Amino acid sequence: MKADWFLNYHQIQTTKMYAFKITIKNNRFKEKHDQQYEDWVQLTYNYIYFLERTGQIIKTKHHHVVVDKNVIQVNVLCPGMDSLSLKFASKYNLKTIKQIEKNSGSKITSTFIGRDADNPSYKIPKQSSFYILKNGLESPLLCGDTHRPIPLYTIPCTDHKGIDYDNIYFWDQDFERLNGLWLSSGSYESFAEEQMQDVYSAINKQGRELCTKIEKLTGVPTYYFLHNYRACSKEKDKQRKCPITGNDWYIKGKTETDFIAFKCDESRLVSELSANSSESEEPLQRSHFELHGKMLDFTIEAVDFRIKTNQALMADKNISENDYSDLANDTELLKIIHSYLQGQ
Repeated sequence: MKADWFLNYHQIQTTKMYAFKITIKNNRFKEKHDQQYEDWVQLTYNYIYFLERTGQIIKTKHHHVVVDKNVIQVNVLCPGMDSLSLKFASKYNLKTIKQIEKNSGSKITSTFIGRDADNPSYKIPKQSSFYILKNGLESPLLCGDTHRPIPLYTIPCTDHKGIDYDNIYFWDQDFERLNGLWLSSGSYESFAEEQMQDVYSAINKQGRELCTKIEKLTGVPTYYFLHNYRACSKEKDKQRKCPITGNDWYIKGKTETDFIAFKCDESRLVSELSANSSESEEPLQRSHFELHGKMLDFTIEAVDFRIKTNQALMADKNISENDYSDLANDTELLKIIHSYLQGQ
């Protein structure tokens, strides 16, 4: 895992929302696992999937669908109290809802459980001077002023002649896969980093085109967040020009802990200072460390930064016991690697 990922993780943990229990009662339920039962369960999964694609619920790796006789229940997190309203549903999900209600003989209901404990004060940003498109948060669309997520359903539909947001949803998923390859530090790490960092790569071209479309539909300037994890000195990183216009775009005074350190109004790009940079003007010297038979590639500066980032996250009073334990174990390993590198 990379240091800047931990920063994004911290931001994710502080912007959770409203919890609801969705209930689907089947009045035509039969006491056997027949085709009607299979269709009922599958339609429920389709319903949840389409809610994710419009941003009406927060995406997760897996939603736990619980079946008890003739009742299905699913707990979800929503960005707003009215997120599950039919007025925000896609054309596809309206068809799914109609089929569920026809087959089950009852309406889909939702019950408000409570505010998510991580941040009970979250509200959907109503006005933004600019938007940011970035993978990795509850929504790929962020308020440029507060950096808080903006659900896709609050902007006009961007795909299939104005009926859904599939072009944004699937771009976000593709970027997530690249990010996973990069974080795993395996054979595809360099390839994934280049794809995320090169402004002219296919994934970044697609993202920038989406920004243009969002801006056209909303009238709000929309910037693309460009990944940056260069191994260079901090000063050299700050001196970099916008990769499209060649303009100065570093925001004076920003550091690697700031969400945005670069911004070019002409190219509609924003970016961060590299968490893999050094105070030295000399090129970073990388060292190798063998762990469980695998050669890992580190700089002592990057290890230092990751240790400090972990310690900052562990100091957060809202962190869960599992996350604290994971970070503590990671920090101990990093300290061992740090001592090893110092002795090189």
